Amino acid sequence: MTASAEDFAALIRGHWSIENQLHWSLDVLFREDAFQARKEHAPENLNILRKRALGRLRATAVPDRRLSTKRKIFKASVNPDFLYSVLFGK
Repeated sequence: MTASAEDFAALIRGHWSIENQLHWSLDVLFREDAFQARKEHAPENLNILRKRALGRLRATAVPDRRLSTKRKIFKASVNPDFLYSVLFGK
C-alpha cells in the first residue's frame, strides 16, 4: 500500500490532534503538569489512574442535563451516589 505525502501528513496530524486533546484534558482537569511525583513508578501509576478517571467521567451520562467533565468531577466530590455511578457505571 502506498500513500501520498498529503495522506501521510493528514494521518500524523490526526494522531497528534488526539494526543494533544488528551494531554490538554489531563492538564486542565487534573493539573497533571503541576504534580511533583518523580520517584520510581509513581508518575506512570498516577498517569494511568488519571486516564482511567477521565474515561469513566466521560462515559458517565447525566440524565437531568449535560455536564462538563469539570462539573462531573465536582459533583462526584460532593455527591457519593454520583461518585458511585462514575466508578461503577450504575
